[in-house]
Amino acid sequence: MTVRAAAAALLALALLTACSPDAEEPEPSPPATATASATSSAAPSPSEPAPMEDVAGQGATHATPVWDDAAKAAAQARAVEFMTGFARPDLPADQWLAGIQPLMAPEARETYAAVNPAQVPASALTGASLVQDGPSPYVATVVVATNAGDYTVTLSRTADGEPWLVQYADPAGG
Repeated sequence: MTVRAAAAALLALALLTACSPDAEEPEPSPPATATASATSSAAPSPSEPAPMEDVAGQGATHATPVWDDAAKAAAQARAVEFMTGFARPDLPADQWLAGIQPLMAPEARETYAAVNPAQVPASALTGASLVQDGPSPYVATVVVATNAGDYTVTLSRTADGEPWLVQYADPAGG
């Protein structure tokens, strides 16, 4: 499986498993009423679920992101910052990875941990980057020019105000 295919699969999984924090919660059913024939050791009603601890932070509200000029500029800046660190085949693997990992989504960190930076063909950025409009304010695609050709950098974010994180970078057309 190629790095691109693995990263794409991880991105798809991450996007499909993301929960909408603004989703309405169903209203609980009214409690069942006891009848005259009920016993004295009544079990809890199944319509009254026990309260659950919110360990994932899903009870928090997040602003829905918008795809505006500020979002585009932030995605573009993050893609250029990532590619500046990525296009360093001269670095030892541990230094190379330490430079790009903070800019990446967790699933991408795992994928790129297996990359040998000496095999990265790009060693410098050579021109302007271009943000491509997409169908979602949660995902951005930025084309970054390098001395080895254009790279398409795919980024994602979880909410408005959250940083763009790199999912993967591919040579354009590759």
